[in-house]
Amino acid sequence: MRRLEGQAVFVAGGAGRLGTAACHRLASEGARVFVTDFDEGAARTVAQDIVAAGGEAHAAYLDLADNASIDAAYAEAERRLGPILRLHCNGAALDIANSRDLNALDITIETFELTLRINLTGHLACVRRALPAMIEAGDGAIVLMSSGASYTAEHIRLAYGVSKAGINQLVRHIAHNWGKAGVRCNAIAPGPILPDDFPQMELYKQAMRSHRVGSGDDIAAMVAMLLSTDSEWINGQIFSVDGGMALRP
Repeated sequence: MRRLEGQAVFVAGGAGRLGTAACHRLASEGARVFVTDFDEGAARTVAQDIVAAGGEAHAAYLDLADNASIDAAYAEAERRLGPILRLHCNGAALDIANSRDLNALDITIETFELTLRINLTGHLACVRRALPAMIEAGDGAIVLMSSGASYTAEHIRLAYGVSKAGINQLVRHIAHNWGKAGVRCNAIAPGPILPDDFPQMELYKQAMRSHRVGSGDDIAAMVAMLLSTDSEWINGQIFSVDGGMALRP
């Protein structure tokens, strides 16, 4: 099934575990993929692998904390692919979340602000860059990346959770304001996608209501569906793809 045949897709954060899986899935469904990442070399490797497999892909550097970088990457994508009506934002400050993102008393204001700048403001900047072409075409689909941390409390990772809760509201805002213009915006709240040798794997398995742990391909399948016309009547929603960990409404 090639539900995205010929569709230009801009992927922000396309070289990590989830981003790479998403880019390959989108290309397999016929999309022309523009892969961007803070790790430009890794982004180019993803694009090269897609091309080697018979798809079309290009790559560029992207810093979600820098508006000029976002504008430059998007302009390059439009130069190569024409109007872009599909956007997937996947980038996040995971290195900060796993090291310096602490509780409200211990986190520094600088860490809090930088996390929001990357995880939330950077995604807003991508959305603002994408919306005009979508509105003009009367057709657009945006898939952002939320998290279970957006609706549950944790002992640490305050900034990460706040930023992802902001993503949820951004999704609803875009759907509310431009749904009638043909723009859809949804988000995915993925469960933990962990390497096989993760030391606490058994604890995560116990928390799941599934017979297996998740993979990047599980998330990528949802990204592809939400960017395709199969989701034409889905807007403003946050989808948990987590093996039943959240069991939320």
